[in-house]
Amino acid sequence: MRGLELLAAVAEASGLPQSLIIQELQEIANRAGIPVEQLSLDDLRALLADYLQDVLISAKAEYSRP
Repeated sequence: MRGLELLAAVAEASGLPQSLIIQELQEIANRAGIPVEQLSLDDLRALLADYLQDVLISAKAEYSRP
């Protein structure tokens, strides 16, 4: 499974609005320079790990402000 089929499966499993999740995942792949049609599960894992790290760093910075 890869590409849009993979994104649709992940979006469905998330329980969140599918169109929102698919759009966000497409944007993440595009920023990384990976064509969505070629996106593999391993690519998605790496992208989501980086995305989660960025979100956590942003949240930490936001809540660490005096």
